[in-house]
Formats: sequence, C-alpha cells, structure tokens
Amino acid sequence: MISEKNYNEWDEAKPHTYKINFNQSILPPQIEDFPELDQLGKFTRSAHKIWLVETTIPEIETFSRCFVAIMKKHHVPTENYTIYSQPTSKV
Repeated sequence: MISEKNYNEWDEAKPHTYKINFNQSILPPQIEDFPELDQLGKFTRSAHKIWLVETTIPEIETFSRCFVAIMKKHHVPTENYTIYSQPTSKV
C-alpha cells in the first residue's frame, strides 16, 4: 500500500491538463502577453479561444485561483473564461 506522502508526491509530479475556454471573450488574450503563466505550467493554444495547460498542480481549484489572480492582475474579467479539467491520456 502506498503512503499518503508518496501518493501526494506522485500526484504532484505527474502532469495535469486543464482547458481554458475564452468563448465569452470577444478577442481571446494571447499567451505571450502573460509571462507569469510559465510559473503555472506549459500553456498552448489548442483552438481559437481555447488554451491547454500542462501543470503539476493536481487540484483544479488551486490552479484556478492562481490563474484568476494572474488574469485579474492584467484586468481580464473572470466572466470571459471557464476552466475545465481534461482527462490525461494513458501512455
């Protein structure tokens, strides 16, 4: 049986994928305009108005709070986007 500490270390080490949908935004922001996002993970644009992020932050609530703080710093209204958890693919 795996200990809680070992499980938490494993869970934090594996990548977690979140999708950020900017459908409510007239013009979606550009990833390059937010250099602080590098602290949260690797961001890519997967489609028009949709970003994907690979991060080691396992809880979507924690990731969301950090992301919202960065967006608010740049005056991006929170109602312009929605954050979803993406299932990770098995290798």
